[in-house]
This record gives sequence, C-alpha cells and structure tokens, in this order.
Amino acid sequence: MSRFDSAYIPKSAMGIFAHPDDAEFTVAGTIARWAAAGCEVTLVLLTSGNVGTHDPTLTRERLAEIREREERASAGKLGVAQVVFLGHDDCEVQPTMEIRRELVREIRRYKPEVVICNDPQSLFFEEWYVNHPDHRAAGTVAIDAVFPGSEMELLWPELGAPHKVHALYVSSTMRPNRWIDVTRTIDVKIAALNEHRSQLGERDISDMIKEWAIAAASTGSWDGEPDARPKYAEAFRVMKLMREEKAGGG
Repeated sequence: MSRFDSAYIPKSAMGIFAHPDDAEFTVAGTIARWAAAGCEVTLVLLTSGNVGTHDPTLTRERLAEIREREERASAGKLGVAQVVFLGHDDCEVQPTMEIRRELVREIRRYKPEVVICNDPQSLFFEEWYVNHPDHRAAGTVAIDAVFPGSEMELLWPELGAPHKVHALYVSSTMRPNRWIDVTRTIDVKIAALNEHRSQLGERDISDMIKEWAIAAASTGSWDGEPDARPKYAEAFRVMKLMREEKAGGG
C-alpha cells in the first residue's frame, strides 16, 4: 500500500491559495480530516481578497479586514493551526520571484510534510466557470516554491534551512489520481465556508458542495472495491516528491 494512499495522514501540511475561501471551496474536507487526526495545518494566502466584492461602498482596506476576519473564523472551525496572509492585491497575482521567495520562507519556517495547492493548468470547468487568474498564478508559484525552491541549499540561505516537501496534493485538477474520503467532515467544510458571508451573502450552498463531493466520490478509484466508496470525497493529483522508503512512516 502506498504511503500516500487515501487513508494517509501527514504530520504537517500547508495549503497555499490565492484568496480567503479558496481552500474552503475546494479542500476543506481534507484539511478538517487531517487536522482532527493530529496534522498541524498552516494556510498561506497570497491575498486578503481585497477586491472580491461588487459593493462599491467598500474600500480595499475595509474588505481585507472583513475577509481576514472571516478566514480566521473559518480556519478555527477546520482546526487550522495558523493562517498567514502575504498581503498581495486580489486580481493582480502573478507567479513572480518575489512571491516564490515569500513562499519558500514560509515552507522553510513551518516545514510541511505535504503542500496543497490548486492546479495551474485548469482553466475551464464545464461550460460555466473560467478559473480565476489568481488561482492559476497561485498554483504555479506554489509548485515552484516547493520544487526546486524550498529544498535547494544554495538558494536564499538567509530564509532558513532547506526543506524537502514529501508530496504535493494538487486540487481542482482534470487529472486526479487520489481521492480522500470526507464523509465525516463535509459538514465541517460547509460550516467553515459559511463564515465567508462577504462572498456568499444569504446563499445556502451546502447542496452544491455536497453535489461536488458526491461526484468526486463516484468517479474515484477506491482500490477496486465498490463497498469502499464513500458518500463524499475530494480529488487530488498527488505528486510524490520523496521516495516512500526515505519518507518513512506517516
């Protein structure tokens, strides 16, 4: 059995995303599952979502305050240990060397066993959603910070000792190869997402979140055993960056 199978719980994990609520929409069931099992989870958000509104009465500064507060409340429900805001502007994220350097610093500081990010190659979802450019940029810069950035001894030694991430868990991907059972944490995911009222307004999106999770579970590979298929799941493309015999037990 692979160390990175669906039952695997890392000792530590870092989610790298563009905006408050990105993790909640996509991978919060997995985060809640891992955190409940003892994984120390850090969320690094490139922006505070400071233009994510159609309300012209809000300023960027006020919206950033609101969304950071919502994110901290949401992270608390998921069991996230710490949230880091890098403070870049919403809708202007580019995979720059500056942001890569900032992420290398955070990876070396918290030393996550795995990093979760979204797939920078995903552009169109069915016929109703064009992936936000910040999402794609965040996925690119996160991957580049993980490899080769954070593990190279001679690259930015002033940012701390190099750290080798064991695996990348890439979400929102068209080519998943791993599915995580989130049946026990789907309600936690929805509760965390509901903290983001600046984005949801009065909408109840619990049915939509459950429909997505049912679809992921139905298309997943569950060791060839139909009885092993859960009701709800989240899908990832897992990239093993460390040979499992070197990674050791988890």
